[in-house]
Amino acid sequence: MTAGLTRTPRLPRWAVLATYLGVLIAAESLITYGAAVGGTGYQEAGLSVHIVLLFALILHSALVWGTSPVMSSLLLATSLASLIRVFSLGIPQYTFTTIERLILVSAPFLASILAVAYVQRLRLRDLGLMPTWRGVPIQAAIALTGVPLGLIEYAILRPEAWIPRLDASAVLAGALAIFLATGISEELVFRGIMLRRAVEGLGPTAGLLFVSLTFTSLHIFFRSAADLTFVFGVALFYGYVVLRWKSLWGVIGSHSLGNVVLYLLAPFFLAA
Repeated sequence: MTAGLTRTPRLPRWAVLATYLGVLIAAESLITYGAAVGGTGYQEAGLSVHIVLLFALILHSALVWGTSPVMSSLLLATSLASLIRVFSLGIPQYTFTTIERLILVSAPFLASILAVAYVQRLRLRDLGLMPTWRGVPIQAAIALTGVPLGLIEYAILRPEAWIPRLDASAVLAGALAIFLATGISEELVFRGIMLRRAVEGLGPTAGLLFVSLTFTSLHIFFRSAADLTFVFGVALFYGYVVLRWKSLWGVIGSHSLGNVVLYLLAPFFLAA
């Protein structure tokens, strides 16, 4: 008589991902509130947590590739969220202007995104980057939502301008940096790669919720509950329209235009 082998029960996918999301939120909270509590040491601790999380997700992805390719792909996609913060904090804040830092960060980050897309064999169509003439009107309408969204977020945050003066060259340079660092890069990560993998691994509703919460957590640094609520709503909206129309161009335009309004235009026209 032979005894049967018992298997160690596996945690559900949502539990594993919720744990990683909790660690991400903890890292962002350390970075955001660390200065007020204990100086730069807490911020450095938050960055260290992001680095550990980044490697943990990559290692976990490699370990489960043979048994669960879908989960492996989702874990690797999720690691890009921590990579955003590692790149952004890796450049000295007081050496470069915000626009210069955005440009410097966008190059290696875009290279990392393209590497993940290549490894996962994602084509332009898979990423929502294959435009069609039929979809131009709806994508243009989605892109234009960036104007009211930018105005609403400006009313919440009232940030200072990212450019020293309002002239054509400064606005164009700032708009290009925003397009590369937030429009293209962030939308490729969250609504291009991560949303696709999350829907495959968790289903449409849970996948959209996970990606939206992950995106929102990276806005903790604004220290505004109102803005977190707003960003979560925008993330749900962006995710919905990508799932509905299978194109990334509308949300790329909206995200870019919204940040142009928020950081380049509204501070000059609407500042009290």
